[in-house]
Amino acid sequence: MGRKTPRVGVIAEDDSDVDSVRILIQRMTGIAQISIKRRVGKGCGRLKKKCHAWTDLLRQQGCSLLILIHDLDSNNLSDLTKEIQKALNPCPIMIHLICIPVQEFEAWLLSDPMAIKDAMNLKNPPKVKTSPETINSPKEHLGELIYRASNKEQIYMNTKHNPKIAAKISIDLVRAKCQSFVPFYDFVHSHLDN
Repeated sequence: MGRKTPRVGVIAEDDSDVDSVRILIQRMTGIAQISIKRRVGKGCGRLKKKCHAWTDLLRQQGCSLLILIHDLDSNNLSDLTKEIQKALNPCPIMIHLICIPVQEFEAWLLSDPMAIKDAMNLKNPPKVKTSPETINSPKEHLGELIYRASNKEQIYMNTKHNPKIAAKISIDLVRAKCQSFVPFYDFVHSHLDN
């Protein structure tokens, strides 16, 4: 009998981030039923203000691991990390990760055009011409690529489509193309991989 999988608390800007993270964790670990409790900021301002109180609630709900996801957007990585660490300090859940996708979570999805093609049922994969983390506004860029690749027939909605793309994405590609994914990958394999 294997060890019991810990309950994971996830704090993120929106529900699609949490749903996508759940799928990525399931795919990386092979654990079909991962127990995740969520708190969603509906944007970054509320997330920073509430993250300590939410973490305490997640701890009370039995979470022994915490993953906090906050897009970098146009912030300075070091400054944003310090700001979140300060807001969490002292963190009620000892084992935690502050994960900051550069520029946005959608940059991770842009790392695998074939996954986008398959998830969106496109005829051809969209052409991502540069490193995903160097793209300004990856969410809007992903929407544009999908719109063009579908001959202007499909409208991308992150709330609906991000989890579908996360279910198809090559973990190796996102790891190779997005440096901000590596701490998430390492955390999952250190604390959740059986």
